[in-house]
Amino acid sequence: MKRLFQILLVFAFTISAGIYLYQKRKEVPVEQVFPGKVWVKPIETLPDLKGVGAPTAKNCGACHTEIYAEWKLSTHANALSDIQFQSELAKPSSPKWICLNCHIPIQNQRETMIIALRGGDYFEPIEVTNPNFNPEMKEEAITCATCHVRVDSQTKESYVIGGNGTTSPPHPIKINREFLQNRCYDCHNETYTLNQSLVCAFQTGTEHDGAVSDKSCVSCHLPEVQRSFVKPSLHRPVRSSHRHGFIGGGVPKSFSLYKDQIRLGYRPGIVLKEFKIESDTIIFKIQNQNASHHVTTGDPERFYRFRLEGLDRDGKVLYHNETKIGQDWEWSPIAKKVNDNRIPSGGEFIWKVDLPKDLASVRQFRFQAVHVRLRNQTSDYMKQTALNVPNEFQEKVKNIKEFYPHSSIVIEVLFDADRKTRKDTPIEELFKRNAERRGE
Repeated sequence: MKRLFQILLVFAFTISAGIYLYQKRKEVPVEQVFPGKVWVKPIETLPDLKGVGAPTAKNCGACHTEIYAEWKLSTHANALSDIQFQSELAKPSSPKWICLNCHIPIQNQRETMIIALRGGDYFEPIEVTNPNFNPEMKEEAITCATCHVRVDSQTKESYVIGGNGTTSPPHPIKINREFLQNRCYDCHNETYTLNQSLVCAFQTGTEHDGAVSDKSCVSCHLPEVQRSFVKPSLHRPVRSSHRHGFIGGGVPKSFSLYKDQIRLGYRPGIVLKEFKIESDTIIFKIQNQNASHHVTTGDPERFYRFRLEGLDRDGKVLYHNETKIGQDWEWSPIAKKVNDNRIPSGGEFIWKVDLPKDLASVRQFRFQAVHVRLRNQTSDYMKQTALNVPNEFQEKVKNIKEFYPHSSIVIEVLFDADRKTRKDTPIEELFKRNAERRGE
């Protein structure tokens, strides 16, 4: 009897082990692991577009010259070459194929296709060679076709999605303005926990939906402009178009891009509504006046630093104070948000600063709002791990402060303590200075 029990025990263990190993090696479709998630798969392979050829931004730009020139300056065009992204992507904990689904979101841009996950594990994608890989299109990152080209389910041909029905282009087109306006949410409105310490947290869309505003994402990030959609030689009429610089928080992907930020439509979401001195207290009232979402938004590690400096007659700093608004997260061992004092759309942040008694020599106060995208502490760590990134990015990561803007001064106000007058520094001047600043 004892012998029989031992045999049955071994048999049960063998069966259990077999089932376990089968489940571990089983090919599970990605849609089954991440049901209902748009970002789990790239946009399907886009065939050549009639009248255009391969659906690359370069080919689109042959006619849409001005729009193409703006896009080349955008965060979207730099989404793959972004130094911070490349450093994050190179981490052993990075589920690379998922991250790339937003940064190079079309199947044509991928050297391999993910057909399933081994055992449903997102760290074990099953890949096959992609016969339709287009290396030129890969380098374009978030390219025109990301929003504007899809495949007709009946004809299996590519067509362009437009927002204006009065044009007569040489390529197939379908008008779907609602699709274009909602497309932003596919990447900019997602919170998903992959594991305890790996969380995607982008809630700009939800913040926007909760705001009392008639603005869409396009209203601010692709401001309207009157122009022809195409190059002058095609003699098409002037219509309502949109800038395609996809302007964001005022911290571009390279220092050379600062000169175009204002032209492409940037303005700070926040304004300094009030700056007053009451006895030995300075009161600042900062309002989120221009953004239809929280500030800051997007990357949870972004924040605003508010600085106050007291200056003597010669401009020497005699006093300094600062505070911040943003999110605070603990990332290890469990990712969780521990604080959030951001300003919702239309909301205000009151900062009261109690001044020391011995500031009789202060003749001027200077207030600055600095939008910080990358902290020095983080970029210093990236430098130490520069050998992890692809060769083409290693030197830039090693010298990241020289190549990658960490922050931008977006508001500066000088307050004369004697005359009680206020002077705001023009945004154009601030961005010239930002191009010369380095680090946080």
